[in-house]
Amino acid sequence: MENGAPGVKVGRVMTQVFVLVFLLQSVHSRTSRNNLNIAKPGQKFASPPVTLKKVGHDKVVVDNGIIQVTFSSPQGLITGIKYNEFDNVLNDKIKNRGYWDVVWYESGETPVTDFLVGKEFDVVNQTSEHVEISFSRKWDISQRGSIAPLNVDKRYIIRRGVSGVYMYAVLERLKGWPDVDMDQTRIVFKLNTTKFDFMAISDSRQKIMPSATDRDITNGRASPLAYKEAVRLINPENHILKGQVDDKYMYSMEDKDNKVHGWISSDQSVGFWMITPSDEFRACGPVKQDLSSHVGPTTLSMFTSLHYAGKEMNTTYISKEPWKKVFGPVFVYLNSASSRNLLWTDAKRQMVVEVQSWPYDFVKSADYPLHHQRGTVKGQFFVLDRYNSKSRLFGKFAFVGLAKPGEAGSWQTENKGYQFWTKADKMGMFTIANVRPGTYSLYAWVSGFIGDYIYERDITITPGREINVGSITYEPPRSGSTLWEIGEPDRTAAEFFIPDQDPTLLTKLSLNDSNLPQDRFRQYGLWDRYSVLYPRKDLVYIVGVSDYKKEWFYAHLTRNAGKGIYQATTWQIVFNLKTVTQTGNYTLRIALAAATTANLFVRINEANSKPIFMTGLIGQDNAIARHGIHGVMYDYLRLESPPRV
Repeated sequence: MENGAPGVKVGRVMTQVFVLVFLLQSVHSRTSRNNLNIAKPGQKFASPPVTLKKVGHDKVVVDNGIIQVTFSSPQGLITGIKYNEFDNVLNDKIKNRGYWDVVWYESGETPVTDFLVGKEFDVVNQTSEHVEISFSRKWDISQRGSIAPLNVDKRYIIRRGVSGVYMYAVLERLKGWPDVDMDQTRIVFKLNTTKFDFMAISDSRQKIMPSATDRDITNGRASPLAYKEAVRLINPENHILKGQVDDKYMYSMEDKDNKVHGWISSDQSVGFWMITPSDEFRACGPVKQDLSSHVGPTTLSMFTSLHYAGKEMNTTYISKEPWKKVFGPVFVYLNSASSRNLLWTDAKRQMVVEVQSWPYDFVKSADYPLHHQRGTVKGQFFVLDRYNSKSRLFGKFAFVGLAKPGEAGSWQTENKGYQFWTKADKMGMFTIANVRPGTYSLYAWVSGFIGDYIYERDITITPGREINVGSITYEPPRSGSTLWEIGEPDRTAAEFFIPDQDPTLLTKLSLNDSNLPQDRFRQYGLWDRYSVLYPRKDLVYIVGVSDYKKEWFYAHLTRNAGKGIYQATTWQIVFNLKTVTQTGNYTLRIALAAATTANLFVRINEANSKPIFMTGLIGQDNAIARHGIHGVMYDYLRLESPPRV
């Protein structure tokens, strides 16, 4: 503190927490098509018809003249994909190379992986234009403990002239089945290890990748780091990777951005891409983060997981609650071209085609509603912040969505139902199209304003109906005008000070061997940089003098004291109040972008005084250690009588 000014000391964090924004309010009251194999859904080519052939008693082969896909039958594992000069783009040295899986357990048991192996094979639809096949199984009580209590129907679709395979699954639980947790649902492809060497997950994150052998800590090629997923490359085959860290969580993405990612075989000039045309079947809304592609070479389609959310996602499916959900379709796309850039550009083009074709009109499941069987919600979103403007403001670029009925903000931990999100335009106008029939709450949030919006009543979607909710207005929580604010209420810690990485742990995430500013936080070990910058004394922030972009460390961390000892840290916010109103309360608002086993204490003036507020033990998202910039958002309010002067 300076000049006897009243201060707030924020301290005692058990582990780690992202601080999103501190807000103190005054008193108001006491209350190119070069060599490309390109196809568009519905577009016909002078190409061979789609054929289906059973090979022996345990294989099914579907061929459209561009790709040939081999399935184990009746298990429904993809064992081979023949394309161009590749007899198999997958890793044929291992058994599980193209599969679905679910991580599940009953209460008190150890999590296990179920590969959702089918017991029956059926042809759903077969014409010269289109083949859809099913691998399914039914569950009964005699199977308890051996496989997840699920009815499973895995579907695959191959179409004439289309360079890829569509896949989806219908998973179902009936009432009375045992309680079970299912923490992860996904599709996995393990690619040819000798060919696929280059990964692309966005325009900025593309790089030559190490091999799985390069990550082996038993052969001297790599050294272990604090988290098992991360290694430092000591002697990789490609010398340009020497000294870098590899960690699959560096390649995570927000679901709203995770539309296309995959691998390139440099010498074969072939790309293997996972395209996700819709987020409706993913969990926890548009900003949920999850894995994409990583060393293996591995390509994933993640539907549900605890990553960046933890068990605050309720992944327990209870006996009295029947449940059914369609995951997908997603599309595995293969292309060939003369350069990596052309391959990536074409993959993005195909992604746009798939998005514009959603919902697909060729899916034959009764559980997948077509366009005419869905509905639409539209409206205009406003913000009324009476201490910012006397009139309503346009909800510029607000996120507006439909999710399972709940409380304001509950969408960010909801994973059992479907979610439908859009981004409003600069006037706050929004249209949420192609919504599955059902009952939903309408949620929204907008960058620049704290809190979450929920519409006054639930919305029921029926086939073919358009619902216009008109003008809806969000009033952010307020008890008075803003006296000071640190950061921006944007649900991330990206605006705060992100330190330079440890040079011994530097990782290049882009093709040109540089890291863009928006990727600064995607570096291993940043959490230890606080202890380097503040070896003995903690951060002191002076309102009106300090710059949060340069002086507010992006994460409130414990101090590494060495020998495995971590100490709680106490940050100070020093501020002046020119006048103090003695007749009402002041409001301290704290928004946290993430937390992991943290307990945040707030004290005023005296370092060892009784806390005026504490969060209690919160957070399981592990976002900091997984190179994220946010996890689950927490919003706290504390009313306090005038600060002592």
